[in-house]
Amino acid sequence: MNTWRFIDSGPSPGAQNMAIDEELLRDAAAGVGAPVLRFYAWDPPAVSLGRFQDEASSIDIDACRRLGIDIVRRITGGRAVLHHRELTYSIISPAANALFPRNVLGTYKVIAEGLLAGFNNLGIKADMAARPGNRIAKVKQVPRDPSCFAMPSWYEILVQGRKIVGSAQRRTAGAFLQHGSILMNYDPVLEAEVIRGGGAGIGAVTSIEEFLGNPISYSEVKEAFLKGFSQAFEVTY
Repeated sequence: MNTWRFIDSGPSPGAQNMAIDEELLRDAAAGVGAPVLRFYAWDPPAVSLGRFQDEASSIDIDACRRLGIDIVRRITGGRAVLHHRELTYSIISPAANALFPRNVLGTYKVIAEGLLAGFNNLGIKADMAARPGNRIAKVKQVPRDPSCFAMPSWYEILVQGRKIVGSAQRRTAGAFLQHGSILMNYDPVLEAEVIRGGGAGIGAVTSIEEFLGNPISYSEVKEAFLKGFSQAFEVTY
């Protein structure tokens, strides 16, 4: 088994969370240290914008201020995400790591296996949003909008056709970062208040607590996915 570095950052403001991910990506590109699995949460809650997403047309800035929700920009692409009741993961690795293909979709697929194992440890049967050459027909879809959770992408994770994880990836010449939100709970009303066009994920998005039918602690979710990534990648920390 290979040895990775595990970082449990706990809850932090959005700017600090994104700064740590960016620093870890720089270190990996420079060949510093082992691959990293990092878990973290958001305090206060935050909306993260994709790297190239227009702020004014994507989120309600006044609503974010009124509700005490941070606004931060990710170094990864994609659409806006409301980070509230979730476990956020990030995986940072040199591009030369033999576990991961040298392309976005291939890496998504490998990391999806770790996510699937984590859900299995919680007693939740999850699936990938797509497989090579065979788009899953039963994926629930909603019209395109600025919210990341409105539409599943290739190799993202679904439970009964509903999206439960939203991920994004950034690749540099020597390394990659993939981070994503594992939804413990989903609040479409709050999402609609802060993300323009948000809340459209009703019926297309689910969460761990909705599926299980009872509350679950951050530590329980964290342990399930720490074990899941270890099982899928055959790594120790």
